[in-house]
Amino acid sequence: MGNHLGDVIVVGGGVMGCAAAYHLAKDGQRVLLLEQFAIGHPYGSSHGPSRIIRLAYEGADYVHLARTSYALWRELETESGESLLCKVGGLDFGPPGAVMLSGIRATYEAVGVPFETLDRDEIVRRFPQFHLPEDIVGYYQPDYGLLDANRCVATLAAQARRHGAIMHEREAVRMIRPTPSGVEVRTDHSTYTADRLILSAGSWMRPLARQLDLALPLTVTKELQAYYQPREPAAFRPDRFPIFIHRFPGTTTLGGGFPIFNHAGVKLILDRTGPVIEPGDPDRTVDQSRLDRLRAYVAKLLPTLGDTIIATDTCRYTMTPDEHFLLDRHPAHPQIVLASPCSGHGFKFGVTIGRILADLAVRGATEHNIARFRLNRPALKNQV
Repeated sequence: MGNHLGDVIVVGGGVMGCAAAYHLAKDGQRVLLLEQFAIGHPYGSSHGPSRIIRLAYEGADYVHLARTSYALWRELETESGESLLCKVGGLDFGPPGAVMLSGIRATYEAVGVPFETLDRDEIVRRFPQFHLPEDIVGYYQPDYGLLDANRCVATLAAQARRHGAIMHEREAVRMIRPTPSGVEVRTDHSTYTADRLILSAGSWMRPLARQLDLALPLTVTKELQAYYQPREPAAFRPDRFPIFIHRFPGTTTLGGGFPIFNHAGVKLILDRTGPVIEPGDPDRTVDQSRLDRLRAYVAKLLPTLGDTIIATDTCRYTMTPDEHFLLDRHPAHPQIVLASPCSGHGFKFGVTIGRILADLAVRGATEHNIARFRLNRPALKNQV
């Protein structure tokens, strides 16, 4: 039967898996986490110097999860002594018909999130770095922040270990099998059994879920970030330049940028424009045509920034058809919990999703509203 671990095996050591291991171990569960690369590796969706944390969502459920995440990241900072979250302030803007823009405002008003409505002239007055067309409306929200992504994952892993979790790096999972008493997991090194399993494998969810008779409708894309060296660095520091999300009509593609944080450059993206790739694709090279498209966008939007790119990077988005997460127990094997292909916007919630996964695995339920993320929702139920 192999090595019996007792309580829970976690497959995948990105932000979700490390957070689940942390909460489980802190609760006194015996945990084994298996990660095919090193924790903090650059091949998935959890690495890099920065991720956004924000309340700018359509839906009170998302806002509740985000507020919980602010609190849990702060608790983790206190527990670990690490600095993880920098409050910056953020701006969502676009033409009046841009995707999600009116919904964000409606949610702000419905759940009592403080915000300011800014027209184009007021945006440019406050933030003269921008060059904007006339038909722009923006919503400024002061609670936007930046998470130190690499440090968040490393801290979750370190605290999980401190509470007793066993973390096996560079040990890829080859087989997952439900058993009458729990689960069996085989790697190149050993076979492990446990009572429960959390599958939080990011881009590798689809092939692993097939072993569990689930055909998850997931698409993996390779996304691009570029870091610009500004001509005037002081103008792009967090006290003078906001996190921004530029929303467009008729598409979920968006532009975005971060002030200088944890890096010498200003981070700029054109989101959800990457090519579809296979989970095992090791290629992290940057496509020149996509970089040229980003350059043209940045030159028009931020003409005083300059055109010097000092670094580029790629990361993966694992997308569901409706771009919401996947958080649920397996319909036939409830001892197995499936964890959050995050569709490009999940990192901020990682510490809370870890709590949800731990509770689903041990208790079969969570206090959080995850109806939007269940396997049986309309966007998935005819495909799973």
